Order: sequence, then C-alpha cells, then structure tokens
Amino acid sequence: MKKISLFISFLIFSFNSIVAQPADYYNGTSGLDGAALKTALHNIIDGHTQYQYSTVKQILKLSDEDPNNPDNIILLYTGWSIPKSNFASNLDSLNYWNREHVWAKSHGDFGTDPGPGTDAHAIRPVDATVNSARSYKDFDNGGSEVYDNGLPTGCYSDNDSWEPRDEVKGDVARMIFYMATRYEGTNGEPDLEVVDYVNTYPMPEHGKLSTLLQWNLQDPPDEFEKNRNDMVFNWQHNRNPFVDYPEFIEYIWNNVSAGPIIFNSVSLDPAQPIVNDPVEIAGEISQNNGGTINSATVYWGLSWGDLSNTIVMTNSGSNYIAQIPGQAALTNVYYKIVASDGSTDNTFFGSYTVGNEPFSGTLTSIYDIQGQAGSTPYAGAQISTTGIVTGAFGSNFFIQDGPGAWNGVYVYNSGYFPQIGDSVIVSAEVDEYYDMTELKNVTAFYHISSYNMLPEPVVVATGSMQDEQYEGVVVRLNNATCVRDTAFGMWIVNDGSGDALIHNSSIYSFDYVIGNVYTITGPLNYDFGEFKIELRSEEDVTAGIDSEAPSINSIQAATQTIVNVNFSEDLEATSAENVNNYSINNGVTVVDASLHAFDKSKMILTVSGMVEGSYTLTVDNVEDLAGNAVNNIQANFSYPYNGIDENENLSFNIYPNPAHNLFFIKLNDDIQNEVLIQIFDVTGRIVEYEKYDIVPIDNLLHFTVKEKGLYFVRVQSKNKNMSTKLIIE
Repeated sequence: MKKISLFISFLIFSFNSIVAQPADYYNGTSGLDGAALKTALHNIIDGHTQYQYSTVKQILKLSDEDPNNPDNIILLYTGWSIPKSNFASNLDSLNYWNREHVWAKSHGDFGTDPGPGTDAHAIRPVDATVNSARSYKDFDNGGSEVYDNGLPTGCYSDNDSWEPRDEVKGDVARMIFYMATRYEGTNGEPDLEVVDYVNTYPMPEHGKLSTLLQWNLQDPPDEFEKNRNDMVFNWQHNRNPFVDYPEFIEYIWNNVSAGPIIFNSVSLDPAQPIVNDPVEIAGEISQNNGGTINSATVYWGLSWGDLSNTIVMTNSGSNYIAQIPGQAALTNVYYKIVASDGSTDNTFFGSYTVGNEPFSGTLTSIYDIQGQAGSTPYAGAQISTTGIVTGAFGSNFFIQDGPGAWNGVYVYNSGYFPQIGDSVIVSAEVDEYYDMTELKNVTAFYHISSYNMLPEPVVVATGSMQDEQYEGVVVRLNNATCVRDTAFGMWIVNDGSGDALIHNSSIYSFDYVIGNVYTITGPLNYDFGEFKIELRSEEDVTAGIDSEAPSINSIQAATQTIVNVNFSEDLEATSAENVNNYSINNGVTVVDASLHAFDKSKMILTVSGMVEGSYTLTVDNVEDLAGNAVNNIQANFSYPYNGIDENENLSFNIYPNPAHNLFFIKLNDDIQNEVLIQIFDVTGRIVEYEKYDIVPIDNLLHFTVKEKGLYFVRVQSKNKNMSTKLIIE
C-alpha cells in the first residue's frame, strides 16, 4: 500500500555545526603543562573518524580552498593557487597537485592506511616537483633555495633538511606537534616523537625540535590555518589543539609553565542558538596561586581574522558573563576571552554557528520520492524530506524514515556533516544519477535531534540484494561466505543464492578473508551499475555462522524501577521488546522492555514492585538477529546495586563533573599508594580500570570515557572503598 506524502506545515528549529570550536572541547586542560597536558590533549583528539586515502583528496579541496577563488586550492610550500580539479599523483607540472605527508610517512613506516597515513590535519596539497624535492627530509633552517620549473618557491633545502617558506613555518611546526600528540603507540598505531636532530628516517621521529619551536613562535596561526582546522574538524571530529592554542607547544616541549590564570569551564546559553538569539558566554575563571582576576573581555566577530567587537565581562566571584548579540541564520560567530590578573593574560577561543530559519513547509516522504519504481517521479523537483541518518561519509550521507523497502535515500555533497542517529530535514533537488535516486544541491539542512534509534535493517539474501526497492536502505546479509575480492576496495560474498558486493568505504575498511563466513550490515548504495553495501564501522561485519542463542553478560538495577540487562550480542527488536519474555521473582512485574537506542545488545526493563533485596530475572524466547532464541536463561541481581553505592565522605574529587569525555580525579593526601580506580556504566560493566602501586606526586589522575551517560567511579585503597556518580555529556 502506498504511503501518503506528508503535506504538513509545522515548525522545527535547525541547529548546525558546520563550523564550531566547542566551548567544552578542551575542558580539563587549562593550567596543565608538560606530560600531563600532552596526555590530556591526546585523550581529547584520539579516536577521530578515519578515512581512506582517496577521500583525503576531497577533504583537502575544502580545507585548503583558496578563499579568493573557490574553484582553486592553495599549495602549502609555494602558496600558489591552482584548480582543485587538477589532481595528479605524479604529474610534474605547475598546474597539478598531489598529497604531501608533512610528517613523512616513511618516518614510522605507516604508509597511506587509515590513521596517521590519512590524517588530514597533517596532509597538505603540493605539486609533484616540490613534493619530490622535500622527500622524507626533516625540518630545519638552511640550504639553497628550491625552484619549481624555474620559479623560486621561498623554500630551502640541503642534504638532510627542508625549510618551508616563512608564511607556513608555523603551520608545519603545528602539524608535526599534532602528529606527536595524536599518535602515542596505542591501538596498534605508531608512537611518533619530535626530536632535536635531523636524519631521523626511518625511525618514528621528526626533527628538528628546537627549530620547530622557533617556527611556531615566528609564524602564529592565521585565518587560513584556523579555518582549515575547523573544516578538518567537520570531517574527522578532532582538532589540532596547537592551531587553537599554539602556546600549548611551549608548555609541553619547551619547559614553559602554564600561567596562573585558569579557565575552569566556559559555556554558551543557548548552547545551540537559533536566529536572533543573544548568546550568553559564561566562564568560571580563577587564579591558581591565590591571586585575583582583574578583568575578562570577550572579543568577537564573524571571522577569525576580525574579532574587533569587545564586551567587558561582568562577574560574581569567579563567574564571568557577557552576551553576544543575536545574529542571522547560518552566521558563524567567532570569539575569544582574554582574562588578566594585571601582569599575565590567558586566552580562551571558541566559535558557534547560528541555526537556520525555522522550517515551516511541506515534507515529501522518502517512500514517495523513491516512487516504488526504477526511477523517481520527482526527478528535477525541489523537495524537503526527513529521516534518520543511517550512514555518514563526510558531507555525503544516507537517511531513512522507517524500516523496510523504499524508505532510504542518498544525500550527495551536502556541505553538512551529520552523524549516524541524527534526525534531520533536508531541502534539495531530486536527481536520478545514473539510475541512483539521490538528493543533491542541498539548499537547507535542519538538525532536529541526535542519538535516535536506527531503523531495523532489512534481512535479504545475497542473490536478492540487487533490488531497486532496497536502494539507500540499511540491509543485512546473514551467514554469507567471502568468495573473492575485486577492484576499488570491494569484495564479494555469497550465501548460496548469488553474489553480493561489499564496499570497504571511505571511513571503514574490513580485512576480509576469502572462505570465511560473515554477517554484514550497512546502507545499500548503487553506483557504476552495481549495488553494494557501504561499510560504516567494525560493527557492520561479524564473523562466523551464528548458531548460538544470546546469553546475559551482566545485569544491574540502576534504580528502583529500571533494570539494565547486557546480552552477549545484538537482539531482534520484536522478541526483545516483548514484556512477556521476561519475568522477575518476588513480586516484581516487568511493565516495559526497550532496546537501547544504539547498543542493540542492551535491554532497559521498566519494573514495578521492587524493594531492597535479591532477585532472579528469567528470559525466554528472546532472539538474536540470526533467529536463535534463548530458553529460560536466568541471571541474579540485587537492589540497590551492591558495589557502586555513593559515599558521602570522599577522599577524592572529580572535575569537571559533568564532563565532556576527559575528566580528572584528584586524590586527597590520605590516599598515597596502591590505589584501584574502576569506572562502571549503569549496567555494571567496567569501562575503565587502572591500578597504581605508586600514585603520581600531585595525586592527579586523568581518564577518558567517550560515550555519554551516567557512570559510577569507585576508588579503593588499603583502608578506603568509596564511590560516587559521574555524568558524561
């Protein structure tokens, strides 16, 4: 039965993050220096979204765009502007460019694989002649000027070093220091270090430290470099902290102490402003040596190059407030706070984007756009539609407005960077691009909400996946054997019904093994005359034939009415959310069963009648995604949860709390040695675990928790066992 288009006029406010340096991004770093600051920054910028090397070309076309000519790109070492379209890996010409690894990829042998080999913060456009001349040399002053086809470049080189032109010396330094902070040898990545000598090849080192320190001071970040940092952040979701705060380099590598003025926190109200909303900037600013803050001033403007508007902040104690006037839709607002104690200053930087005009119009369903036919009936039409983002590949993404066939569509080169789980409205032109229905030339984008539950994937056979009705829809192949590989990052699987293509996409590449059996999930794309599943993350591919029913990994009564159950694998929604499949003894009634919005292995049970005591949960007929059902499995738990109850008198402090990923635990002096730190989520699962035989001298410990939610922190020493709550926002 045909769905009816949504001809409903309603009001939705848009929130954008096209350009934003979040106010809380560097929480917990103010006042730190040395190894503590480097570690804190690593924890903030680690785990970024990684792309294939081919995708870096697309990122560079935006991040290094000529601000005076959007069709051109600026070359790093020469500063010349040439057409973006003139890309050629090895063509030696003034009018063609390729990708330069500023941290030479041979210094650590990381190649062009996702990670350090594709990190756009340290890859820049250059031409082949200059790229070849620089080769894998370290950075230092001196040598003879380098010419490119007879033209001077302003760069100098000798046998073992390379000196870039003056205008980008600081850029180069900050990219090198970024790499040494982002890549610390964790998760199979190289441990990159800056050293004070040259001839470091092939070690995972780059020099020369003293020269790079000089260049950082000599050439501070300009507007181009700051805008570039914003654009790469849109793609990778991490920033180069040394572009935002070049003084951090001095604090880490040049034995300079952080100043006494500390920005404990900065916040915006509203956090996501809409049209004409005044924005209140609130900062908690203090002096760590007992001194007094004399003044704090906000400087703001509509570009990094012009922060000429000034507002003196008012204060009550250490809390300072100022208000930036409301702005028009989609305006990028940039600001800095300069705080002074009369002899020293400290500066905080941030930015935000004003939301779009409220949406009030007509929505056409994706189902109608697809038209239940080989071609869309809306080709060439301007429409608005809505859906949940099911796959995000930079500014290209899939949206879906419900489960099942004909409910997905691809949005091409939108200029916006949503995340999986975002609910959005897109206004765009409908196009039938070589038989692929897609939305292009996006004219408006509205972010409604985040962290929404994704539609259930459609389970299909490999032989029936090549079907127009599944175009743009998230599908799943169960127990398909990898039979062979093919070109362009694709591999072929077959469950006995026919071949199906799997694409190692721009953001995730799976190391498949021919002959192995996999279950594969992802949005179905169609290009070059072929249907293929686009992989999004490691969760999209699981190995082996699933013939075992789920088991219960953990269970915990989070409150008197909420019981969280963590299963061993993802569950099928219908059976998992059937309350009749759960029972709890001693008079407790299960009144609701809901799958977690993202982690489909977690169930949230709403119960009534629970009092303090011990209980047994019995689960029956709940199925996994392969149809394997549990048979009267049981798990014991208690209320309240024993082990992470809060204590009133603590010998430690957590700050900030609520936190944004990174937070610190400061132990009191009565806790000195042999300390165990455990962090639990609400299911009782340990997400962080550290044991210290000797506590650091300053009793300051740092941790990172990436997922938002409520956690419990437990600190155990020889004579103390203490717990308290932590909120990650």
